[in-house]
Amino acid sequence: MLERLPLLGGLALLAIAFVIGSFAIGHGIRDKNRNDVISVTGSAKKRIVSDYIVWNLSVTSEQGSADAAARELAGWTSKIRSFLTGAGVTGGELSVQPISTETVSRKGRVSSFRLTRSFEIRSPRVLAVTDVADRSSQLLGQGIPLQADAPQYVYTKLPTLRPELLAQATRDARSRARVIVEATGSHLGKLRRVSVGVFQITSPNSTEVEDYGVYDTSTLDKDVTAVVNVTFALK
Repeated sequence: MLERLPLLGGLALLAIAFVIGSFAIGHGIRDKNRNDVISVTGSAKKRIVSDYIVWNLSVTSEQGSADAAARELAGWTSKIRSFLTGAGVTGGELSVQPISTETVSRKGRVSSFRLTRSFEIRSPRVLAVTDVADRSSQLLGQGIPLQADAPQYVYTKLPTLRPELLAQATRDARSRARVIVEATGSHLGKLRRVSVGVFQITSPNSTEVEDYGVYDTSTLDKDVTAVVNVTFALK
């Protein structure tokens, strides 16, 4: 009898291990079922028109003396101001920066002085300022060496637009997920997770995409694209 005790003890431990193993396997199957999910990407796009413009321009005089450069720059600055005012640019839209000064050296000696005056126009009157920029070549015709950047077109209402596009992108993801799941005979369950991508603001019909987002300022019209990745449970 004593010799059979170790055998009976071993059988008892084996039975307990079997029960525990079955319990663990059962939970594993249920956990797996709870983890059956589908992840789908949805997107939404809207064409918008820029409502703000930023335009930068500058003029530079280089003369053998600082006084001569300052006098020439002052004359050009006066003509540029007159042109902008005559074109309808208001004082609140125009910023005139302080003069920047640079010396030009040749063979170790100062040979000339380079003075630059910069102007910046910021305005919600997008089309009006665009027209001024288009006509700024008239200053070149007056002998003024104007340097002008291309206007930058900005959309200021993006924070208001974001919720609308995110909702559309989420509905798009749900629609795609439903088509895929129903084709397999399953059904969508509860929402598990939503990951929102960066917004892409591009020129119309552009395919440009960047990890940190695109913000194109070169065009008046823009496409704003929102992307979301949505995970649903399956049932």
